[in-house]
Amino acid sequence: MKAFLLTEEPWIPVRLEGKSAELSLKETLLRAHEIERLEDPSPLVEAALFRLLLAVLHRALQGPEDKWELFDLYNEGRLPEEAIQNYLNTYRERFWLFHPETPFYQVADLPTDDPMPWTKLRPEIASGNNPTLFSHAYDDNPAPASYAEAARHLVAHQTFAPGGLIRRLGVTAGVDAPLARAAAFIPQGKNLFESLVYSLVRYDPEGDEPVWEMPPVKTAELEADANKRPKKKLPFEGRTRVYTWLSRAVRLIPENGKVRYMGYGPGIEPLNPELYHEDPHVAYRENKGRLLPVRLREDRAFWRDFTALYPEKGAGIPPSAIDAAIELKNKFSHHEPLALTVFGQVTDQSKVLEIRRERYPLPTRQDPGDIRIALNTALEITEKVAGCLRTAGWITATRLLSLHRNPDTGEVRALLNSFPLLPLYYQILGAEFPRFLATLDRDLEAAHAFWNQAVEQAWKSAWRETRAAVGTEARALKALQEGERALYSCIQKEVER
Repeated sequence: MKAFLLTEEPWIPVRLEGKSAELSLKETLLRAHEIERLEDPSPLVEAALFRLLLAVLHRALQGPEDKWELFDLYNEGRLPEEAIQNYLNTYRERFWLFHPETPFYQVADLPTDDPMPWTKLRPEIASGNNPTLFSHAYDDNPAPASYAEAARHLVAHQTFAPGGLIRRLGVTAGVDAPLARAAAFIPQGKNLFESLVYSLVRYDPEGDEPVWEMPPVKTAELEADANKRPKKKLPFEGRTRVYTWLSRAVRLIPENGKVRYMGYGPGIEPLNPELYHEDPHVAYRENKGRLLPVRLREDRAFWRDFTALYPEKGAGIPPSAIDAAIELKNKFSHHEPLALTVFGQVTDQSKVLEIRRERYPLPTRQDPGDIRIALNTALEITEKVAGCLRTAGWITATRLLSLHRNPDTGEVRALLNSFPLLPLYYQILGAEFPRFLATLDRDLEAAHAFWNQAVEQAWKSAWRETRAAVGTEARALKALQEGERALYSCIQKEVER
């Protein structure tokens, strides 16, 4: 049976004319200049679909070969219809979601006698050993998905699935998908066309192929070898191959126009998973002679690690899509800061703890070295003051608990963590950080003054709220007095000197 042709059926969620809509793959590309952006509740779906569109574009254009070709494309103001139509027509049979021989992004002969719920594709829904983030669905009775919803999350899972136990086809565990643990930094334009062009970094099509240009993968190729790893292995390289890596074997099972269950198993084994450092959306840092992708951190917004986008020479590699986008912006005299969206997830081994989508303005007019210095200075002040708050909070918590005994460090830490002190401090500054970046793009000195003032207001507000939370009993006031004395002394020593 053939069903749901992704090039023709609506399934890609977009913001169009101020409203939410779903378009086919073909229509999304051909109307990219009219579409504001991709728009899905899941940040993982949004990022994965964006990279899918890029993979189609790179192959349809067989480029861009250089920045001049990219400049010409940008000047056109829309994507080339003939090239896209011809390419999608050539590979039309590979874009059926359900197909007896080549279902899109799936393995046609994968066994389905021991099916998994389709919700395995969504980390925010409870499935297997995943913690529940936003839902309380159950493996034995998953809510059915439309074909469009299943297709979206299939693409996202192939892009973000964290490695872990599988125990299917004799394989013990699956490896990380390309963005399982790496943060993805995607520049955003005023419409989807601009956003896609920003990420069309120079491309050599030689030796590369997306999943739909590959020979269909068979179950026998994914069964375990002598080392309990999938037999099929490929070099982890090539732009569109990485964008569309078959991280897991999936076979969606249609059920009255919906999907409730699927076959599931290991995907293609990368030959060199740590050697690919050319992903345009990933930042890399140097660590003991190795380049590692920059990750998102638990309970810590990315703004506190923003200097990762401006590494010193030899300390890392910034995302090449950002450099390309800035060059386009400056070439065509757009003076507003570039928009940047950070996508990703926080994981603990195979478990997904958080899913993130953070947006920032990105300076384009200042020298990267000056931006790095300004960021380092601002974030250094931020953490120094945080240290002062932590010290003051620790003293306050210790005094509160030491009326009749000496509290242990665990008790003090627990009480300190219950204060609004540091969470509120970082929350206030997180809200101000985009304004700091926008100011930085215009005036370095003004940005420095703005951030110093923001830090002062933030720590004062955080301490004021902590005082209110601790209360006004005599013991509380005495503890707060000691904490406050330490706070002002630390601020004067570390910041105001």
